Amino acid sequence: MKKIPSIIFMMSLCLSACSKPAEDITNFEKAQAALQTLNTPLINVSKESEASLNTVPPLFSDNYLDRRHEIYQRLMQMDLSVEQTEQVNYLVIAERFPERYFSWPAQVNVLENMLKHETENQTEQVKLWLSLTLNRLKNAQESNLKLNKIELNLLKGYLNNHLNSGQVKPSLAPEINEFSLYLSQYQPRGTVGLSGLANGSAWYQSKINYYSAVVYSPLQWVDILNKKITALSVKSPPAIANMSHDVSFVVRYLAKEKTEQGLDWATNYQLIPLIAKRKILSEDEQVLMLALMESDIGIHYHAWSIAQARVNLIKHLAITQQQAQYLVEDIILYPGHSFSFAQNILFTH
Repeated sequence: MKKIPSIIFMMSLCLSACSKPAEDITNFEKAQAALQTLNTPLINVSKESEASLNTVPPLFSDNYLDRRHEIYQRLMQMDLSVEQTEQVNYLVIAERFPERYFSWPAQVNVLENMLKHETENQTEQVKLWLSLTLNRLKNAQESNLKLNKIELNLLKGYLNNHLNSGQVKPSLAPEINEFSLYLSQYQPRGTVGLSGLANGSAWYQSKINYYSAVVYSPLQWVDILNKKITALSVKSPPAIANMSHDVSFVVRYLAKEKTEQGLDWATNYQLIPLIAKRKILSEDEQVLMLALMESDIGIHYHAWSIAQARVNLIKHLAITQQQAQYLVEDIILYPGHSFSFAQNILFTH
Protein backbone atom coordinates (compact mmCIF):
# COMPACT_ATOMS: atom_id res chain seq x y z
CA MET A 1 0.00 0.00 0.00
CA LYS A 2 2.86 2.37 0.70
CA LYS A 3 3.89 2.31 -2.96
CA ILE A 4 0.58 3.58 -4.30
CA PRO A 5 1.10 7.33 -3.59
CA SER A 6 4.55 7.37 -5.21
CA ILE A 7 3.32 5.42 -8.24
CA ILE A 8 0.42 7.84 -8.70
CA PHE A 9 2.83 10.74 -8.31
CA MET A 10 5.20 9.34 -10.92
CA MET A 11 2.39 8.61 -13.36
CA SER A 12 1.16 12.18 -13.10
CA LEU A 13 4.72 13.49 -13.42
CA CYS A 14 5.35 11.48 -16.58
CA LEU A 15 2.03 12.52 -18.06
CA SER A 16 2.78 16.17 -17.45
CA ALA A 17 6.22 15.76 -18.98
CA CYS A 18 4.67 14.37 -22.16
CA SER A 19 1.66 16.63 -22.36
CA LYS A 20 3.45 19.37 -24.24
CA PRO A 21 2.00 19.20 -27.76
CA ALA A 22 4.14 18.69 -30.84
CA GLU A 23 2.66 21.83 -32.40
CA ASP A 24 4.95 23.99 -30.24
CA ILE A 25 7.90 22.59 -32.26
CA THR A 26 7.96 24.89 -35.25
CA ASN A 27 11.57 24.66 -36.46
CA PHE A 28 14.69 22.52 -36.36
CA GLU A 29 16.21 24.34 -33.40
CA LYS A 30 13.12 23.80 -31.24
CA ALA A 31 13.01 20.14 -32.22
CA GLN A 32 16.66 19.69 -31.31
CA ALA A 33 16.10 21.41 -27.96
CA ALA A 34 13.08 19.18 -27.27
CA LEU A 35 15.11 16.04 -28.00
CA GLN A 36 17.99 17.24 -25.85
CA THR A 37 15.59 17.82 -22.97
CA LEU A 38 14.01 14.42 -23.47
CA ASN A 39 17.46 12.80 -23.46
CA THR A 40 18.78 14.72 -20.45
CA PRO A 41 19.79 11.53 -18.53
CA LEU A 42 22.09 10.57 -21.42
CA ILE A 43 24.46 13.45 -20.75
CA ASN A 44 26.65 14.38 -17.80
CA VAL A 45 23.96 16.40 -16.08
CA SER A 46 24.78 19.97 -15.14
CA LYS A 47 23.06 22.02 -12.45
CA GLU A 48 21.30 23.96 -15.19
CA SER A 49 19.71 20.80 -16.61
CA GLU A 50 18.54 19.48 -13.23
CA ALA A 51 15.02 20.81 -13.75
CA SER A 52 14.76 18.90 -17.03
CA LEU A 53 16.04 15.75 -15.37
CA ASN A 54 13.24 15.90 -12.80
CA THR A 55 10.45 16.24 -15.35
CA VAL A 56 11.34 14.12 -18.39
CA PRO A 57 9.77 10.66 -18.67
CA PRO A 58 12.03 7.65 -17.97
CA LEU A 59 14.31 6.77 -20.88
CA PHE A 60 12.60 4.54 -23.45
CA SER A 61 9.39 4.35 -21.45
CA ASP A 62 6.18 4.41 -23.48
CA ASN A 63 5.76 8.10 -22.67
CA TYR A 64 9.32 8.81 -23.79
CA LEU A 65 8.85 6.89 -27.05
CA ASP A 66 5.53 8.60 -27.79
CA ARG A 67 6.98 12.05 -27.18
CA ARG A 68 10.05 11.34 -29.30
CA HIS A 69 7.88 9.96 -32.10
CA GLU A 70 5.82 13.16 -32.07
CA ILE A 71 8.98 15.23 -32.44
CA TYR A 72 10.18 13.09 -35.36
CA GLN A 73 6.82 13.38 -37.08
CA ARG A 74 6.87 17.15 -36.67
CA LEU A 75 10.38 17.26 -38.15
CA MET A 76 9.22 15.31 -41.19
CA GLN A 77 6.84 18.15 -41.99
CA MET A 78 9.59 20.79 -41.95
CA ASP A 79 11.73 22.19 -44.74
CA LEU A 80 15.12 20.77 -43.72
CA SER A 81 18.50 20.47 -45.37
CA VAL A 82 19.33 17.24 -47.21
CA GLU A 83 21.58 16.09 -44.38
CA GLN A 84 19.01 16.90 -41.70
CA THR A 85 16.31 15.07 -43.65
CA GLU A 86 18.55 12.01 -44.00
CA GLN A 87 19.14 11.95 -40.27
CA VAL A 88 15.45 12.25 -39.47
CA ASN A 89 14.67 9.40 -41.86
CA TYR A 90 17.37 7.29 -40.20
CA LEU A 91 16.01 8.00 -36.71
CA VAL A 92 12.48 7.12 -37.81
CA ILE A 93 13.71 3.82 -39.25
CA ALA A 94 15.49 3.08 -35.96
CA GLU A 95 12.12 3.23 -34.17
CA ARG A 96 11.23 -0.12 -35.78
CA PHE A 97 14.12 -1.94 -34.15
CA PRO A 98 14.61 -3.33 -30.61
CA GLU A 99 16.18 -0.24 -29.05
CA ARG A 100 13.15 0.10 -26.79
CA TYR A 101 14.04 -3.15 -25.02
CA PHE A 102 17.33 -1.71 -23.81
CA SER A 103 16.38 1.37 -21.84
CA TRP A 104 19.91 1.75 -20.41
CA PRO A 105 22.29 2.51 -23.31
CA ALA A 106 25.47 0.85 -22.08
CA GLN A 107 27.69 3.65 -23.42
CA VAL A 108 26.39 6.01 -20.74
CA ASN A 109 26.33 5.81 -16.95
CA VAL A 110 22.70 6.90 -16.79
CA LEU A 111 22.44 6.04 -13.09
CA GLU A 112 25.28 8.41 -12.19
CA ASN A 113 23.83 11.16 -14.37
CA MET A 114 20.41 10.85 -12.76
CA LEU A 115 21.83 10.81 -9.23
CA LYS A 116 24.20 13.73 -9.68
CA HIS A 117 21.81 16.16 -7.98
CA GLU A 118 19.77 14.91 -5.08
CA THR A 119 16.08 15.71 -5.06
CA GLU A 120 13.06 13.72 -3.92
CA ASN A 121 11.53 13.82 -7.41
CA GLN A 122 14.74 12.56 -8.91
CA THR A 123 14.94 9.60 -6.54
CA GLU A 124 11.44 8.56 -7.57
CA GLN A 125 12.43 8.93 -11.23
CA VAL A 126 15.45 6.67 -10.73
CA LYS A 127 13.35 4.02 -8.97
CA LEU A 128 10.81 4.06 -11.79
CA TRP A 129 13.51 3.91 -14.46
CA LEU A 130 15.41 1.05 -12.79
CA SER A 131 12.20 -0.95 -12.49
CA LEU A 132 11.32 -0.22 -16.12
CA THR A 133 14.79 -1.17 -17.36
CA LEU A 134 14.83 -4.42 -15.42
CA ASN A 135 11.41 -5.42 -16.73
CA ARG A 136 12.39 -4.49 -20.28
CA LEU A 137 15.50 -6.68 -20.10
CA LYS A 138 13.41 -9.59 -18.82
CA ASN A 139 10.87 -9.12 -21.62
CA ALA A 140 13.68 -8.84 -24.15
CA GLN A 141 15.10 -12.19 -23.07
CA GLU A 142 11.71 -13.78 -23.71
CA SER A 143 11.98 -12.42 -27.28
CA ASN A 144 15.56 -13.74 -27.57
CA LEU A 145 16.98 -10.23 -27.40
CA LYS A 146 20.00 -10.12 -25.12
CA LEU A 147 22.79 -7.74 -24.20
CA ASN A 148 26.24 -8.59 -25.51
CA LYS A 149 29.06 -9.12 -23.04
CA ILE A 150 30.56 -5.65 -23.50
CA GLU A 151 27.21 -4.01 -22.70
CA LEU A 152 26.65 -6.37 -19.78
CA ASN A 153 30.07 -5.68 -18.26
CA LEU A 154 29.58 -1.93 -18.56
CA LEU A 155 26.20 -2.04 -16.80
CA LYS A 156 27.60 -4.29 -14.08
CA GLY A 157 30.45 -1.85 -13.61
CA TYR A 158 28.15 1.14 -13.19
CA LEU A 159 26.07 -0.64 -10.57
CA ASN A 160 29.04 -2.12 -8.72
CA ASN A 161 30.81 1.24 -8.60
CA HIS A 162 27.71 2.81 -7.13
CA LEU A 163 27.22 0.02 -4.59
CA ASN A 164 30.90 0.15 -3.58
CA SER A 165 30.86 3.93 -3.23
CA GLY A 166 28.96 3.69 0.04
CA GLN A 167 26.58 6.41 -1.17
CA VAL A 168 23.54 4.30 -2.02
CA LYS A 169 20.38 5.96 -0.78
CA PRO A 170 18.36 3.64 1.48
CA SER A 171 15.26 4.39 -0.61
CA LEU A 172 17.07 3.18 -3.76
CA ALA A 173 18.93 0.22 -2.28
CA PRO A 174 16.24 -2.43 -3.04
CA GLU A 175 16.02 -1.50 -6.72
CA ILE A 176 19.78 -1.23 -7.22
CA ASN A 177 20.50 -4.50 -5.41
CA GLU A 178 17.78 -6.31 -7.36
CA PHE A 179 19.17 -5.00 -10.64
CA SER A 180 22.74 -5.94 -9.68
CA LEU A 181 21.67 -9.47 -8.69
CA TYR A 182 19.80 -9.88 -11.98
CA LEU A 183 22.85 -8.85 -14.01
CA SER A 184 25.14 -11.14 -12.00
CA GLN A 185 23.08 -14.10 -13.27
CA TYR A 186 22.52 -12.74 -16.80
CA GLN A 187 23.82 -14.75 -19.77
CA PRO A 188 24.74 -12.45 -22.69
CA ARG A 189 24.19 -13.41 -26.30
CA GLY A 190 26.91 -15.39 -28.04
CA THR A 191 27.99 -12.70 -30.52
CA VAL A 192 28.78 -9.07 -29.81
CA GLY A 193 27.56 -7.66 -33.12
CA LEU A 194 24.09 -6.57 -34.18
CA SER A 195 23.67 -9.71 -36.30
CA GLY A 196 23.13 -11.56 -33.02
CA LEU A 197 19.82 -9.73 -32.44
CA ALA A 198 16.49 -10.47 -34.06
CA ASN A 199 16.27 -8.09 -37.05
CA GLY A 200 19.80 -7.01 -36.15
CA SER A 201 21.13 -7.39 -39.69
CA ALA A 202 18.42 -5.09 -41.06
CA TRP A 203 19.13 -2.61 -38.25
CA TYR A 204 22.81 -2.67 -39.11
CA GLN A 205 22.08 -2.17 -42.81
CA SER A 206 20.08 0.97 -41.99
CA LYS A 207 23.03 2.32 -40.02
CA ILE A 208 25.66 1.85 -42.71
CA ASN A 209 23.23 3.19 -45.32
CA TYR A 210 22.83 6.38 -43.31
CA TYR A 211 26.41 6.98 -42.26
CA SER A 212 27.91 6.16 -45.67
CA ALA A 213 25.14 7.90 -47.68
CA VAL A 214 25.15 5.02 -50.19
CA VAL A 215 23.37 1.67 -50.28
CA TYR A 216 25.63 -1.36 -50.50
CA SER A 217 25.24 -4.71 -48.83
CA PRO A 218 27.89 -5.68 -46.23
CA LEU A 219 29.39 -8.15 -48.73
CA GLN A 220 29.74 -5.38 -51.32
CA TRP A 221 31.36 -3.22 -48.67
CA VAL A 222 33.91 -5.95 -47.93
CA ASP A 223 35.01 -5.92 -51.58
CA ILE A 224 35.15 -2.11 -51.76
CA LEU A 225 37.13 -1.80 -48.54
CA ASN A 226 39.57 -4.59 -49.38
CA LYS A 227 40.48 -2.99 -52.70
CA LYS A 228 41.17 0.37 -51.06
CA ILE A 229 42.90 -0.68 -47.88
CA THR A 230 45.42 -2.97 -49.62
CA ALA A 231 46.63 0.02 -51.64
CA LEU A 232 47.46 2.00 -48.49
CA SER A 233 49.75 1.43 -45.52
CA VAL A 234 50.04 3.19 -42.20
CA LYS A 235 53.35 4.97 -41.65
CA SER A 236 52.74 6.21 -38.12
CA PRO A 237 50.37 4.46 -35.68
CA PRO A 238 47.48 6.71 -34.62
CA ALA A 239 47.43 8.21 -31.13
CA ILE A 240 44.46 6.57 -29.43
CA ALA A 241 43.74 7.29 -25.78
CA ASN A 242 41.71 4.75 -23.81
CA MET A 243 38.77 6.96 -22.87
CA SER A 244 35.22 6.34 -21.80
CA HIS A 245 32.57 5.42 -24.35
CA ASP A 246 30.08 8.17 -23.51
CA VAL A 247 30.74 9.53 -27.01
CA SER A 248 32.11 7.54 -29.93
CA PHE A 249 35.69 7.59 -31.19
CA VAL A 250 34.50 9.17 -34.46
CA VAL A 251 32.67 11.96 -32.65
CA ARG A 252 35.80 12.67 -30.60
CA TYR A 253 37.94 12.52 -33.73
CA LEU A 254 35.81 15.22 -35.34
CA ALA A 255 35.49 17.39 -32.24
CA LYS A 256 37.74 20.16 -33.57
CA GLU A 257 36.04 20.38 -36.95
CA LYS A 258 33.31 22.87 -37.84
CA THR A 259 30.12 21.65 -36.18
CA GLU A 260 26.90 20.76 -37.98
CA GLN A 261 23.90 20.58 -35.68
CA GLY A 262 21.99 17.29 -35.60
CA LEU A 263 19.33 15.41 -33.66
CA ASP A 264 20.86 12.16 -32.45
CA TRP A 265 22.21 11.90 -28.90
CA ALA A 266 24.49 9.04 -30.03
CA THR A 267 26.39 11.46 -32.31
CA ASN A 268 26.44 14.24 -29.71
CA TYR A 269 23.75 16.07 -31.75
CA GLN A 270 26.09 16.46 -34.69
CA LEU A 271 25.72 15.51 -38.37
CA ILE A 272 28.91 13.48 -38.39
CA PRO A 273 28.64 12.21 -42.01
CA LEU A 274 28.65 15.81 -43.23
CA ILE A 275 31.51 16.83 -40.92
CA ALA A 276 33.56 13.75 -41.85
CA LYS A 277 33.02 14.33 -45.58
CA ARG A 278 34.63 17.77 -45.31
CA LYS A 279 37.67 16.73 -43.27
CA ILE A 280 41.00 16.55 -45.07
CA LEU A 281 42.58 13.20 -44.23
CA SER A 282 46.19 12.11 -44.40
CA GLU A 283 46.98 8.64 -45.75
CA ASP A 284 47.41 7.36 -42.19
CA GLU A 285 43.99 8.73 -41.25
CA GLN A 286 42.46 7.05 -44.27
CA VAL A 287 43.94 3.69 -43.23
CA LEU A 288 42.59 4.21 -39.71
CA MET A 289 39.04 4.81 -40.88
CA LEU A 290 39.15 2.03 -43.47
CA ALA A 291 40.36 -0.41 -40.81
CA LEU A 292 37.52 0.70 -38.53
CA MET A 293 34.98 0.21 -41.33
CA GLU A 294 36.35 -3.24 -42.14
CA SER A 295 36.22 -4.26 -38.48
CA ASP A 296 32.74 -2.78 -38.18
CA ILE A 297 31.49 -5.09 -40.96
CA GLY A 298 33.38 -8.00 -39.40
CA ILE A 299 31.81 -7.53 -35.98
CA HIS A 300 28.26 -6.63 -36.90
CA TYR A 301 27.75 -8.71 -40.04
CA HIS A 302 30.27 -11.56 -40.04
CA ALA A 303 30.01 -12.08 -36.25
CA TRP A 304 33.72 -11.67 -35.59
CA SER A 305 34.82 -12.22 -32.03
CA ILE A 306 36.45 -9.41 -30.05
CA ALA A 307 39.81 -11.16 -30.51
CA GLN A 308 39.40 -11.36 -34.30
CA ALA A 309 38.55 -7.67 -34.50
CA ARG A 310 41.53 -6.75 -32.32
CA VAL A 311 43.90 -8.72 -34.54
CA ASN A 312 42.55 -7.00 -37.64
CA LEU A 313 43.05 -3.52 -36.20
CA ILE A 314 46.54 -4.31 -34.91
CA LYS A 315 47.51 -5.72 -38.32
CA HIS A 316 46.44 -2.58 -40.19
CA LEU A 317 47.31 0.11 -37.66
CA ALA A 318 50.28 -1.22 -35.64
CA ILE A 319 48.55 -0.22 -32.39
CA THR A 320 48.71 -1.87 -28.96
CA GLN A 321 46.34 -4.52 -27.64
CA GLN A 322 44.82 -1.94 -25.28
CA GLN A 323 44.21 0.57 -28.05
CA ALA A 324 42.68 -2.11 -30.23
CA GLN A 325 40.40 -3.23 -27.39
CA TYR A 326 39.14 0.31 -26.93
CA LEU A 327 38.38 0.67 -30.66
CA VAL A 328 36.65 -2.72 -30.80
CA GLU A 329 34.42 -1.80 -27.87
CA ASP A 330 33.67 1.51 -29.56
CA ILE A 331 32.64 -0.27 -32.78
CA ILE A 332 30.38 -2.59 -30.77
CA LEU A 333 28.70 0.30 -28.97
CA TYR A 334 28.48 2.66 -31.97
CA PRO A 335 27.81 0.54 -35.08
CA GLY A 336 28.45 2.25 -38.39
CA HIS A 337 29.95 5.51 -37.13
CA SER A 338 33.22 4.99 -39.02
CA PHE A 339 31.25 4.80 -42.29
CA SER A 340 30.81 8.56 -41.96
CA PHE A 341 34.20 8.72 -43.72
CA ALA A 342 33.14 6.54 -46.66
CA GLN A 343 32.27 9.47 -48.93
CA ASN A 344 35.52 11.23 -48.06
CA ILE A 345 37.82 8.26 -48.69
CA LEU A 346 36.05 6.06 -51.22
CA PHE A 347 33.80 8.19 -53.39
CA THR A 348 35.29 11.69 -53.73
CA HIS A 349 38.72 11.00 -55.19
